[in-house]
Amino acid sequence: MEGYPVLKDDIFFARIWADAKVEVKIRNTTTEKDFRPTSDTVLLLDLCNGTNTVKEISEELSTQSGEPVETLIKDINSILEILQKKGIIAFVDTPLDCALPPAIEVKRKYLTESAQIELTNTCNLLCLHCFNNSGESCPSELTTQEILSLIDVLSSMGVHKITLTGGEPFLNPDLFKIVEYARKAPMTVTIFTNGTLITEDDIQKCKELAIKFAISVDSCNPDTHDRFRGQKGALHKTLHNINLLKNAGLPVRISVSLSTMNKHEIIATLTYFNNHDLTDYQVAEVNISGRGRDEVVITPEEFYKVLVDQLNFEKSLHTMNKRPPKPEGGCHIAQSLIYIKADGTILPCHACHRDMGVGNVRDVDLPQLWDSNETLEMLRRIRAENDDVCKECPYIGYCDGCIGNAFISQREYRCYDPYACARFKAYDTLELLE
Repeated sequence: MEGYPVLKDDIFFARIWADAKVEVKIRNTTTEKDFRPTSDTVLLLDLCNGTNTVKEISEELSTQSGEPVETLIKDINSILEILQKKGIIAFVDTPLDCALPPAIEVKRKYLTESAQIELTNTCNLLCLHCFNNSGESCPSELTTQEILSLIDVLSSMGVHKITLTGGEPFLNPDLFKIVEYARKAPMTVTIFTNGTLITEDDIQKCKELAIKFAISVDSCNPDTHDRFRGQKGALHKTLHNINLLKNAGLPVRISVSLSTMNKHEIIATLTYFNNHDLTDYQVAEVNISGRGRDEVVITPEEFYKVLVDQLNFEKSLHTMNKRPPKPEGGCHIAQSLIYIKADGTILPCHACHRDMGVGNVRDVDLPQLWDSNETLEMLRRIRAENDDVCKECPYIGYCDGCIGNAFISQREYRCYDPYACARFKAYDTLELLE
């Protein structure tokens, strides 16, 4: 094969050292598909740095293995052809000025694959339930350069998925600069937005950068949604922009915040989604946090009833895609996901209240803190089987509760979350638990 093979820009390639084991992870951050390589393929990919020809790669591998170049080159060409078809590598006509580095070396006690960063606390809406109390910018928000440096640190920790949120991320003037930097890390990038500020010019940039979207829609009744979001006309703008994104082929996931204001409209809302091919959505309860107050927060019993209606609706359409996953190793707080607030405060999970902060990215060595902080270690040890309520629950084999939600509602570090109980009771009612 002619040219110089090189790993494509959107391929995450890492050797991950965790729990005394080594795992090689290769992931396409655009399609979010994993590729499981053989050990020989890993050695080959390390040499696909944009400065070696196939012949030079074959000679190097021959030196390492002792096999004749003539024997290796045919097999190497076959493997490279497969890697090219799978979108892992490309061939450039001329060598790069500087060789790309081999696989990232990630040595962590606790592997973190996902991160969420608030780009600002500023927001153009005034949502009644906002857990962040967003609106005005908060003091000492992270600068763009600090966010870019943070992305570098997160990448070194093994993060390959990042969600940019707020506030409203489209109010950060450097949004696309940050997205482009994260895509080159490389990371899958999702923007969590209210969807009102996206322009047609933005759509083209989003398409070029292969951005994914999570967008809030609480009702398809304008009176309800606009009152909930604090701005007349908000629903019209959001639905219009969702349509633009969908027409551009960009993935959109709808996030519905369930409250006393929209609980009676859930089936009408889901019907609208179904009729407009918006089949990727999630429904979650509003918490008492930020501007979320008792008058908008539904009870666990109300949540259960709405979930039963939702599941019956999905069952009738044969779109049942909300089966509960089996738990693996308890609540993943302080493990697979990290949350960074607009001022740099570090939270163990996106569900955590600010009071659960364990430091600030400006003041600490983030990888070291993540592996050794006493509060994080304590949170990782909490298990449902040790909770006085959870250990007696019939759903303990499916549910590990939510430590973040439990802290918000009870101000205790524990697993018991009555809304998680309601969710699994609804699954059980429809005989969906395996």
